Amino acid sequence: MDREWRPDVNTAPWGPFVGKGFKNESITHTDVAITCVVWLATLANLIIAGWLGYKQCQSSRSPLRSVYIWMIWLEMAASFIMGLMCFLYVMKCLRPSFYFFCTILTCWCIQVQLLLQIIINRIRLIVPDRRRSKMIMIATAAVVTGINISVFNIWIPARMQINHTYIFVNEIWDRIEKVLYLGIDAALNWYFLRVVKANLINNGLQKYNKLLRFNQRIIMLSLLMDVMIIAAMSIPNSFIYIQFHPLAYLVKLNIEMTMANLIKRIAVSSSRKAGRDNRARIASEFDSGNLSTSGHKSSATRAGTHARRSSLMELSNFGIKSASEREDRTVSFMPTGDQIKVTKDIHIQSDPIDGSEENVGEIVHAKGLQPGETSVVHSKSVDDLTEGGSVKSDYMRKEGDSDDETSLVIHQTKGTWTRLG
Repeated sequence: MDREWRPDVNTAPWGPFVGKGFKNESITHTDVAITCVVWLATLANLIIAGWLGYKQCQSSRSPLRSVYIWMIWLEMAASFIMGLMCFLYVMKCLRPSFYFFCTILTCWCIQVQLLLQIIINRIRLIVPDRRRSKMIMIATAAVVTGINISVFNIWIPARMQINHTYIFVNEIWDRIEKVLYLGIDAALNWYFLRVVKANLINNGLQKYNKLLRFNQRIIMLSLLMDVMIIAAMSIPNSFIYIQFHPLAYLVKLNIEMTMANLIKRIAVSSSRKAGRDNRARIASEFDSGNLSTSGHKSSATRAGTHARRSSLMELSNFGIKSASEREDRTVSFMPTGDQIKVTKDIHIQSDPIDGSEENVGEIVHAKGLQPGETSVVHSKSVDDLTEGGSVKSDYMRKEGDSDDETSLVIHQTKGTWTRLG
C-alpha cells in the first residue's frame, strides 16, 4: 500500500508562478484508497443535497428570486467541482498548476462564505431585531473575506513552492484558519440556540423545543466535520486533506437544509392547533357572494344588482337592547381557546322622538313589523351560519346603499310599512 500510484505518469507542473525547485509529493496506493472512499461519500451526500434542494425549490414561491435557493445550489456546485478536481489530481489525471490551485481555492472560498451565510439566514428567521441580524451577516462576511484573502496570499505561493518561507507559514496558518472557522461556526450555532430559547421557548412557544433539541444534537456533527478537516491535515500527503473539504461542507449543507425543513414544519404546525380548523371552516362559510367585507348583503346582490343604497330614515334616537341567548340553539362544535363562546342577537330600535337620549337595555325580539310600528333590525349570529342558516339580508337594498352599513332599510309603501326581500 506504500507503493507509488502510477509512477510512470507525467506530473510535471505547468503554467506561470512555478517555483524553481518544485517537487511533486508522492501519491501512494493508501492515498488513492482514502481519496476514493471520501469521494464516494461526497457523491452520496451530493445526491442527498440535490434531492433536498429540489424539494425546497418546489416549495418556494419564486425560487429564481430566492437568495437562499441560489446559495444552496452554488454550495453544491462548488463542492462538486472541488471534489472532482481533487480526485482527478490524486489519480494523476491533472497536473499541478497555478490555475488548478487557484480554482481549488476559489471553490473553497465559495464553500465557506455561503455555508456561514446559510447558517446566518437560519438565525435571521428567528431573531426579531433585523438590524442586529444584518450586522451579524456583514461582520461574518467581512471576517471570512479577510481570512480568504490571507489564504490566497499564502496557500497558493506555498503550493507553487515559490520559497520555503511560504511553505513554513502555510503549515501554521492553514491550521489556524481552520480553527477560526470552527470557532465562527460554533459561535453562530450557539447564538441560534440562545435566540430560540430566549425569544421563542421562554415566551411560551413550547413547540420549538423540538427544534432546540435537534439543533443541540446535530450541532456536534456539524462541528465534527471541521475537526475532521483539521485531523486530515496530519495525513502524510499534505494535499489529501483537501479532498475532505467537499465532504464536510456537503454534510453541513444537508444539516442546514434539514434544519430549514424542520423550522418550516414547526411553523406550519401552528395552524393545526385545536380550533384552527373550526375557525377556517367558519371563515370559508362567510366567504360567499352573500356577504360584504363587514356585514350582510341583501337579496338584491343575489340578483346581480350592485347599486348602493341611501338611507330612508334618520336615526335621531336609537337604543341597543340586550336579552338572553336563545335557549333552543344547537352548538355544532365545542369552542376552545380564543374561539367564539357566546353569540347574541342584537336589534337596533329607532324612535321618532327628537332630542331624546340613548338608552341601553335588554334586547327586544321582534318577529315582524306591523303598520305604524317602529323598525326593528334582526342580526344573524355565527351559530346560525354553522348550523346551516342563511346569511341573506332580510331587506331590499336600494340604489346608493352602502354594503357595510350595520342598519337595514325599511321601505314604506302607500302609508304602510312593509318588509322587503
